[in-house]
Amino acid sequence: MSFSPRLQQWLSLAALCGILGVTGCSSVRRPEAEVAQANLALRQATESKAPVYAPSEFRAAQEKTMGAQQAMAEEDYVHARRLAEQAVVDAQLAQARANAAEAQKNTEETRAAVTALRQEANRPTAP
Repeated sequence: MSFSPRLQQWLSLAALCGILGVTGCSSVRRPEAEVAQANLALRQATESKAPVYAPSEFRAAQEKTMGAQQAMAEEDYVHARRLAEQAVVDAQLAQARANAAEAQKNTEETRAAVTALRQEANRPTAP
């Protein structure tokens, strides 16, 4: 069976487009930015005392960050991206809870200082 040169060109072009389409869709880019963002969020959570005030959320962020790094090593980029995104959320939650706990602690200390000052102010003075 013989095809005309023009038809052969069209068939070749269609085959080339099909091959490029399949290989282009199957490649997933490495989520390096997402994993770096997870590492940064984890570091920021550490600095906000999240390991002390929100240990479970912080631990979840650590585990998911390590899982994302492992998935990157295994070239499972979809799973790595998902874990890195979850790690960022967990680290931000841990940081927010740590900040809230720190603010609560500061509020209680301020209230105690105000109460002490009021008691001092209301104490009778000696004549």
